[in-house]
Amino acid sequence: MGGRKLPSLTALRSFEVVARTLSFTKAAEELGVTQAAVSRQIKNLERELAVELVSRRSTKNALTDAGDLLFDGIYRAFETIAGTVDKITDTGDREILTISVAPYLSAQWLTPHLMEFLAVHPEIDLRLHHSYHPSDHRREGIDIGINWGSGEWPGVEKIKVVDGSLEAVASPALIEKIGVPVDPNKLLGQPLFYEFDLQHWRLWFENAHVKMPDNFRGQRISDSHALRRAIVDGHGVGLFFSALLDEDVAAGQLIRLQGGAIHTGYDYYLNYPRDVQLPKKARAFMRFILAKAGIRG
Repeated sequence: MGGRKLPSLTALRSFEVVARTLSFTKAAEELGVTQAAVSRQIKNLERELAVELVSRRSTKNALTDAGDLLFDGIYRAFETIAGTVDKITDTGDREILTISVAPYLSAQWLTPHLMEFLAVHPEIDLRLHHSYHPSDHRREGIDIGINWGSGEWPGVEKIKVVDGSLEAVASPALIEKIGVPVDPNKLLGQPLFYEFDLQHWRLWFENAHVKMPDNFRGQRISDSHALRRAIVDGHGVGLFFSALLDEDVAAGQLIRLQGGAIHTGYDYYLNYPRDVQLPKKARAFMRFILAKAGIRG
């Protein structure tokens, strides 16, 4: 490899930022140069490699097949370099750890643990990016995530940390109105809230051995915080994350209903990019989260 001539590091770095952001303007801002300078670096790189790397469009830029292939290699190379430097240096400088995390899990499960993590790692500053689904780690600069889904995410390593089963819950006031004990059949006459898919209620009723009418209609509330509020205020019965109900149940704000929990094939997974060495700060966070989830890493 000693005699192999590689493109300039400046050109490769410029391409990595353009490929990650798909924007010459954003790349220029990140690199601290003019947009014209970035464009010139990319054109020179394309000329040297004799291939088009970026398809420039009026609405949105896109990588060509060659560009995507080069980006994959460069991204992993820069991550390897950063990981190696991280291993051999310990400057004591503060680091930013960017975490993608499902919003309600962030508030209810992650945040209560964060002060403990920061007490052990005062050199790390946290930046939370709220998203149910894993972000594009490469393009969005996400170090590690805790997201909800099937776990079938290409290019991503994942570890299940919190069960995603759903359970029917209601407020004590609504339970008093319905009458105790609450027969699952009685729920068909109540407003039924859900966050993701009406079929989850159908699955819950099947689990409770109740036939749901074909013309049944529930009310979707596509935000966990708003859904919880509607249930706590007694506006109806809702399907909610079973693993995140303990605090509300202990406080007497919500009551679990007969019928049990259902698993829809979705859970909360700790996730990070495959084939990229995690930086020290992300490895520390992963060890901490796995310990809190009772998982031996």
